[in-house]
Order: sequence, then C-alpha cells, then structure tokens
Amino acid sequence: MITSKIIVFSILVLVIPSISIYAQTGTIEGTVYNQNTGKPLEGAEVNISEIDERQRSDFEGKVWFTRVPPGSYELTIIHRSFQKPTKTTVEVTAGHTTQVKMYLGDFFELETIVVVGERVPPTISRKDIRGSELLKIPGVGTDALKGLTTLPSIGIPNDFFGVMYIRGSEPGSNLYYLDRTPLGYPFHWGGLISTISSETIEKIDIYAGGYGAEFGLDSQAVIDIHAREELQERLNGKFNLNIIYSEGLIESKIGEKGYASVSGRRSYFDLIVGPIVESQTGSEQQFPYFSDYQLKFYYPLNENHELTLNAFAATDHFHFKAEETQDEFSMQEDSFESSIFFKNGFNGQGIHLDSKFNDKLNSNLSLTRSLNYLDIELDSVFSETIVQNEEGEVISRSTDAFEYLLKVEVPVYTIREDVSYKLTPKLQLEPGFLFAFSPANSSEHAMFPSFEEISDQETLNELRRTNPEKIRYDDEGVPQLKSEEIRDYEFGHDLQRSEGYLQTRYDPIPNLSMSAGLRFDYLDLIEQLSIQPRGSVSITLPIGANLRFAYGQYEQSPQLSQLLSENGNPDLKSSVTRHYIMEIEQEISYKTELKFATYYKDAQKIITKDDVEHYLNQGSGFVGGIEMFLRHRVPDRFFGWISYAYTHSERRENPDALYQPYLFKNTHIVSVVANYTVRPDFDIGVKWQYLSGTSETPLSTIVLIQDPVTRGLNPLFSSLDKALSARFPPYHKLDFRISHKWNFWGIKIGGFLEILNVYNRKNTIEFILEEGSFEVQGEKIEIEEQEIGESGQLPRVPYIGLTIEF
Repeated sequence: MITSKIIVFSILVLVIPSISIYAQTGTIEGTVYNQNTGKPLEGAEVNISEIDERQRSDFEGKVWFTRVPPGSYELTIIHRSFQKPTKTTVEVTAGHTTQVKMYLGDFFELETIVVVGERVPPTISRKDIRGSELLKIPGVGTDALKGLTTLPSIGIPNDFFGVMYIRGSEPGSNLYYLDRTPLGYPFHWGGLISTISSETIEKIDIYAGGYGAEFGLDSQAVIDIHAREELQERLNGKFNLNIIYSEGLIESKIGEKGYASVSGRRSYFDLIVGPIVESQTGSEQQFPYFSDYQLKFYYPLNENHELTLNAFAATDHFHFKAEETQDEFSMQEDSFESSIFFKNGFNGQGIHLDSKFNDKLNSNLSLTRSLNYLDIELDSVFSETIVQNEEGEVISRSTDAFEYLLKVEVPVYTIREDVSYKLTPKLQLEPGFLFAFSPANSSEHAMFPSFEEISDQETLNELRRTNPEKIRYDDEGVPQLKSEEIRDYEFGHDLQRSEGYLQTRYDPIPNLSMSAGLRFDYLDLIEQLSIQPRGSVSITLPIGANLRFAYGQYEQSPQLSQLLSENGNPDLKSSVTRHYIMEIEQEISYKTELKFATYYKDAQKIITKDDVEHYLNQGSGFVGGIEMFLRHRVPDRFFGWISYAYTHSERRENPDALYQPYLFKNTHIVSVVANYTVRPDFDIGVKWQYLSGTSETPLSTIVLIQDPVTRGLNPLFSSLDKALSARFPPYHKLDFRISHKWNFWGIKIGGFLEILNVYNRKNTIEFILEEGSFEVQGEKIEIEEQEIGESGQLPRVPYIGLTIEF
C-alpha cells in the first residue's frame, strides 16, 4: 500500500513542474428544432467555420462540439427543408458547456444559455452515458442499467444475476439515486431487469471511486440516475410490449417550460401461466411477477428556482401452495402441505428545489421519504400422526409442521442540502449536509419440531394416556417424544444519522484544478463519528489530455444483523477503505475519446466472524485494477465503445490468516459495443463480452436477497456463507440487435429483434457445497464431502419487442 502511495505522488511531483500554460477548452451542445412543429429537427448541418468543424443533428436534434478553444464563433445552420442558411454567433468559455437551442422555420430564433460552473468537477471515474444509447445496446432488452455492465469495472458479465460489483466493491456498498431520491434496489429478482423504466432516463453518472465529499457513508460507488425533465412536443406517449413485460409512458409539457411524466411496467408470466395451472390442478397460485411505476413533475417557479416532485415504486411477489396426502390406515401417514409467500419491494417520494440565486450561489435542497419492505412466510406440514384405540377408533390426530416468518419495514426520511458558492472566479466553496431518520422494524418467527427418544416404558404408557399426540415413531418403530421449539425475534429502533461535508475547488491556472474536502458522518447506533478526507488534482497536459489523481477515505457501517443478532457485537465499528486512483483522458477527436485508469483500494477493519461465530472488526483486503475505455460517436450515424478491465482482489478473515483471492482472481473483462444507424428509422447493433472467470466466493455475494435492513444480505442466507459458494467459469457471448420504425398517420410503430448468444456458447455458473457443518436457525447441518453443481446460462435465444409512439 505504501509503495502505491509513493508511486502516485512521485508521478504528481514530476508532472506538475512540467505544466505549460495551455488554455482549457469548452463545449458547444446544440439542439435544432423545427419552428413549425416544435419537434427536434434531424439532419440539420451545423458548421463552425473558424475551426472547420461540422456536424449533422441526430434524431434528437443534437449536435456536440468538444475541445473548442474559448472565444466567439459563427454557427451556420443548413437544412434541406429550408432554402436559406442561417448564421449566428455564440460565446465559448473555458471549462464550460454552452447550450444552444436553434429553431428553424419561417423565421430563425436562437436561444443561447451559457452554463456557468457546468464543467465536470475533477472527480475521478465519473462516467456519463446517454439514456438513448443504453436503450440500443444489444442483449439487454432495452434495459439501461443492464447496459452499464458494458463499461469497464462495472458488473460481471452473466445472463441471470445483476452482480453490480464496481471496481471490486460488493453491490451492497453501492448507492443508487433517481433524481436525488434513494433507490431501494436496482434489479427485479436479483438481476432479471432493472426496477426503473429506461424510457425516461436522460443520462446516468457513474462514480466508480475516488469521488469527492458530496457522497457519504456506506458507499464505495455511486450510480446517479437523471430522468428527463424537458419535452418539446405538447404531449408524447410510448408503449412497449415484449415477451417479458409491457410498459406505458406518457409525457406532457406543463405550460411553456414545465414537464410531467408517468410510466409503469408489469410482467405477465403469472397472468398467462396461472389460469392454465389453476384449471388443471384446481389450486390457485400466484406465480412470480414484478411491477414498478414512476411519476415526475418539473416546473420552473421563476428564473432562479426550479421545483421537482418525483415518486416511484417496485414490487417482486409470488405465493405458491401445494398439498399431497397418502390416506392409509396406519399409525403414521405421510401428508404434505406447504405455502411459500414472498413479497419484496420499495417506494420513494421526493421534493426537490434547485435554486440559482445569482452567478455565484447555487443550492439543491431535497426532502425524501423511502420505504423498503420484505415479507417471507413459509408454512409446511410434512407428516400427520393418527392414534387409535383397541377398537380401531381414531382418538387423536397431530401434525408435524414448520413455520418461518420474516417481516421487515424500513422507512427513511431524509433532508439533504448541497450548496456551491463561488468566492472568486478561481475558488469555489461547497458545503452540504444530510439528516436521516429511520424507524426500522423487523420481526422473525420460527417454529419447528424436535424429537427425543422415549426409553422408559412407564413414561410411554403415561403419554399414551394423557398426550398421545406427542408420540412419534421413527423408521425402526422406536417411540419418540415430540416437542416444538419456537424462536421469536423482534427489532425496533429509531435509526438516526447525520452527515455533513465541506469541500473546496480551486483553479489557480487554466490547466490545473484541485479539490479538497472532509466528510463527517455520525450514526447513532454505533455512536461513532467518522471523518473522511478526500481530494483530487486535475492537470491539462500540453497534448490536451487530462491527467487526474484522487485519494479518498470511505467507510461502511456494520449491518444491523451484525450488531443486534444473537451472535452480534454491539461494539463493532465501521470498516474503512482508502482509494488511490490515477486516470488520464484524451479526446483523440471531437468524435473519439480514450480513457485509462488504474486504482488501488486498501480495506481495513472488515467485519468477519471468529471461531465461535462472533463478529469482529478483524478482516482486511485489497483490490487493484486497470481500465481502458475507447468510445467513438458519429452524430446520427454511429456510436460504440471498447472497454477492458483487469481486476484482482484478495481478502483475509483475521490477522493470522493468509490472503486469499476474493471473487476477482486476475480477472479480465472485455466488452465491445457498436450501433450503426443505416437510416433514421433503421438501426443495427452488436455486443460481445468476455470474462476470463472468477474465483470462488460466498453465494450471498452473488445471489442477493434484497433485505433492506442488512443492505442486500438476509441473515438466513448470510449464515450459509461458509457452506455455499459460487464461481463464474470463463464466459463469452455475442448478441445481435436490429430495430426498425414505421410512421403511420403520425404514429410511430417500432419493432426490434435481438438474438442472444448468436454462436450458442455453453456458458455456466458453478455452485459449490463445502464439506463441514453450518447452522440454519440454530440447527446444525453436516456436509460429508464437497459437492459441485453446474447451472447452464442462456443458449441461443431470440427476443422480440414492439413499441408504439405518438
């Protein structure tokens, strides 16, 4: 670790003196509209004569000019539908994005907005990707979050599980936001499909590590999702239909500048299969389904204040029942009745006020409420005992049954404020705070029978006379005394946390930017105040590349089950991870960019179990890796990227143990994505991914039960960590996508065909049952020898979908 620090800061010392005073560049983001219809105008040519650059607007009317030196430029806009070209002048400021709205029609109107402070802060590994591109990635079924796994060091390529490991950090350490409101969990059923509609996503910002003090406790990475809040048409709608779910979206302008949208999705496997099964068996079943919805309202109150209201929810649910009885005249008959109920979900609401008081002072205030819940009910009757008298009359019946109930409800009320104040043109101050209150409630009930041999004849006779229903006989006819063991666990605690930060950004010269900050987090349950320093340096090199260094300390608080369960430890403290990151970005041209990064994470005070199953802050580990990302965009014609990630992770359970690979063992991941627009209504795309394989890791880190109290790991499952594990063997797959749109009387009807696993690669996942013993709800289970099972992933599968837009 110390060696890594020396290398990073030695490079910094060597580079800084060699800096020349090269001015930073700016960006022009333009949108061309048809003045007569108000809709984005595709195919308009925008030319900047001073730098000899030109672009055609894409299907959203967008044009982008990057690496534009500061100054005034003349824009020339031409379209085949309009006879005369139009010229206008825009001003570009170093480090800023100039947004230009251009309306072409019977007359020309240009609205220019210079976005002050819009420059991306010198934060390492903030990647942004457009929602419109994510929808076109083959093999993800128009699912934006699943498309993120094509970026370097985000997720593990596979067909079933949403394993969102980001730079080696576990999924439970990721924070997810939708328009500043916390998102409960990202995927339905652990990875089938994301829990939010991709149709409304404008862009996604990914902070993979080394970010500033603005994000707080319990995070190693942040997924910040921004939904659309602008519409040119008065009303817009879209309906999707595919083999998994159906979806509806309606958007509308509110006044001249406001926006509102509502969207919802539901799977329908249960609606098709359920009635068929019920008609054949007579048993009513609730087969698995998922559903979700999103609401958003945006309105600028005046020139300085913008109000946003949002709400969303997601649910996963099933309920199975089974009954089977062999009615024989015997002392003990086999009877089977069972019921399995599962319901998991979340909802969230937010009120957000974005204020720009003047050119110096900005504020973002958010009041949010979220509720995560989990409900599991297992009931099983597995045998019935009948006692008869000498005349053969039944005098008593009794059953052996098992019950398990788990109910969790965790509402969280949060107030969050982020402020930026420009003290001078070169120095900016950024304070902020977050207060959260969570009256968490959890209850767990387990009831199961236990049996003890009856060796005394007198005791047996007495039981036959007084309590015959408590007598059981094993396979050899030996009488046993039945008793019921009941375990109940109730938890209720008003969790409170306070977070605050103070951060500065300083640009002493045009090609040097620095940030430094401190974050203060206090969690009342462990009565710990954590202070987390963070900082970064961004340097513009003479060749135009941006070189960045970052350091940050990030803490992870203990799970409630580790603190409050039967073998919990109330004296646990937060684990600590330190990030050391170097990144370089180079715009090869305004169409092509290259990013390279290397990072090292040092984790200490990891919570692990000792020999008697007690939790202690005794583990340690590290993650190191390299990333490469090459992206190319040709407006309205092509986008694609190649990403590569190398990751190695090791961990040890205690200071006396040896370091062992932890999931990533010299793991290589490659993703290639390409989409070509043949015509404005016709796209072809491919995606190829390769995974060199992973090491063995606990199953609970792969197959996640979304328990809101334990942040992704239900105590029932995490107790099996030493017994159940999984491994991803080498994996590669090619996916293909073709889409087309037709226009009928102003209504766009679209369709897409995806072929998953084009060359039918036989990919698998291995599940390992380790030799030894472990406990489930206090019951000891012995495994005599190691067993390895293999589960196949998807073969070649066609996937189709239809869309209707108006």
